[in-house]
Amino acid sequence: SRMDAMQGQAMAQAQERQRSKELMRIEQALTRMQNDEFGYCVECGDAISKKRLEVDPAALFCLKCAQANER
Repeated sequence: SRMDAMQGQAMAQAQERQRSKELMRIEQALTRMQNDEFGYCVECGDAISKKRLEVDPAALFCLKCAQANER
């Protein structure tokens, strides 16, 4: 039906937006690597833990700053 088609289209658009955001995060991480800034929090400058980077290599924040930004 038309409603199903519209819902499918909306879901496809949402997935595309999510893929684009993830690609942007990866490109930013690569830029930080080129600038010797990879692995350091963009907020406080402290090192991001190895475990955090293993979970999310594109992480921008150390755990402390990430938690503070959630508030």
